[in-house]
Amino acid sequence: MSSAAAPATGRRPKRRGRTLAIVLVVVLVVLAVLVVVAEFVLRGVVDRTVASQVEQSLPDGTTGTVDAHVPGIVIPQLLRGTLDDVRITSDRLTVEGIPLAADVTAHDLPVDGKGAVHDVDGTVRLASGAVKDLAKYSPLFERVRLIDGGVELRGSASVLGFRIGYAADGSVTAQSDGRGVTITPKTVRITNSSLGLKVDDIPGVSDVPVPVCTAQFLPEQLRVRSLRVTSAAATVRITAEELPLNEAGLRTTGRC
Repeated sequence: MSSAAAPATGRRPKRRGRTLAIVLVVVLVVLAVLVVVAEFVLRGVVDRTVASQVEQSLPDGTTGTVDAHVPGIVIPQLLRGTLDDVRITSDRLTVEGIPLAADVTAHDLPVDGKGAVHDVDGTVRLASGAVKDLAKYSPLFERVRLIDGGVELRGSASVLGFRIGYAADGSVTAQSDGRGVTITPKTVRITNSSLGLKVDDIPGVSDVPVPVCTAQFLPEQLRVRSLRVTSAAATVRITAEELPLNEAGLRTTGRC
């Protein structure tokens, strides 16, 4: 009888070992599911929180809604206290009545909202219909229209006692300090043809650079670096080495 009981005793440790292994696997699976759920929930919270903070910090004269997205796994970044990258986009921004779209990426965003973000890089897109309103920021022309590679300026000038309406195609370049763009009229056309004049050059218009301040639309630390212009839209690249996350850094616009 004692010899018959021995095999049953030897099987119990194996069963316990299998049970413990199964329990451990189940626990690990449950923990993994909880981590995934937590990551999913936290990602939504973080994205919404960042978007809300950006909307509340828009400069005066700027309205609209934004979307924010933090790529990568959020939990380790939250534990570290800094979000590696944050992408902020919007197709519904209005600056001083001018509609535009923005797509900006910032690095090293402090979770507590204090300090500054670094290496801000993005684009602002203005549709052709919005650009015409920029004429009110320069007394040298009355209307602006996008063309491939530049803009068409319309206005009028006094020549030999005659008031002459003109349209001038011009190139557009970013200023070296990043605070504005420069429009240089080139080809000039007379629009009030009843005068019977044919000129290719109007003093004070042809080849005279026209500065347009863009800093007044952007937070003070942002700079305009380049432009790409087509007849459909103007795409402007903006950058900042550092952008403070406070009222002075976000709500205060620049000057030229």
